[in-house]
Amino acid sequence: MNIYLDIDGVLRGVASPVQDVVELLEYILANFPDSTYWLTTHCRQDYNHTRAALLNSNLPKDLVERASTIVKPSNFAVLKTDAIDFEKPFIWLDDNLFESERKVLESRNCLSNHFLMNPRDPEMAKKALMLLKNLKEENANTY
Repeated sequence: MNIYLDIDGVLRGVASPVQDVVELLEYILANFPDSTYWLTTHCRQDYNHTRAALLNSNLPKDLVERASTIVKPSNFAVLKTDAIDFEKPFIWLDDNLFESERKVLESRNCLSNHFLMNPRDPEMAKKALMLLKNLKEENANTY
């Protein structure tokens, strides 16, 4: 399963305690190291500024360095959905969904693959972590 990960409103600038965000990112890096992609305006059209964006957060620097080497860049111009591989199962963690992106997801019957992160919810990182753990368990039980 591919994981598409936004930064602002998901990993930084959130009400979730930093330890919960660390736990979420650690889980993603440990369990999806070959299938996690940045889907953020900090990484688009052949530039990748994700490391700098994460260094400007409360995340531990060693975690930022690991994420910078493990998470793969994506490439899109306007719509983030242009970078999604719809041939593979995925989950997209993002705090914002443009109407045009919603329409793309709906047309492909995968709107539920977008997990709307609420940066004002202090439990949001825990909720996302629980979702990923449940999805991993479900996928493990199907094989």
